[in-house]
Amino acid sequence: MDTVRLEMNLLVKLPSWSVTTAVALLLTACVASESAPPSPPVPTEPVPQEIIDFAFKAATAKEIAGSCRQGFRYNKAYEDAVIAGYEAKYGRNPAWARGDLSKAVKPKAAQDWAIKYIQRRDIVLADARTWCAAGQKEVAEKTLIGRLLIAR
Repeated sequence: MDTVRLEMNLLVKLPSWSVTTAVALLLTACVASESAPPSPPVPTEPVPQEIIDFAFKAATAKEIAGSCRQGFRYNKAYEDAVIAGYEAKYGRNPAWARGDLSKAVKPKAAQDWAIKYIQRRDIVLADARTWCAAGQKEVAEKTLIGRLLIAR
């Protein structure tokens, strides 16, 4: 029996910056099967916007936790609970998850989302203190990003 597990990452190294930042969306469907296809086709159904939004926010929380190690760690248990909710809603193997999900969002849209977030939270990419401040704001405001962070 094939099962699909959604893994969501939004981290890419920018060649001109020395830190990793959330600028490109990579949604990967990992198929647990003995005969997994070598190259999945393009999804036949659009990826639901709430899945894309969650991927961006989860990746942003991972970036905050990685950039502010003394202040936060990533809440993988909460991520798993959210993903379990999506699996209950959409099923364990929805059609949109069987294709190449890296094509679900255009790189420009991912870049624009990341830049707006960085500007809104006054983040300086090379300054861990600004990532920590962003994380503190997310936790205080009880946002999804904040729920994906655990204060140390």
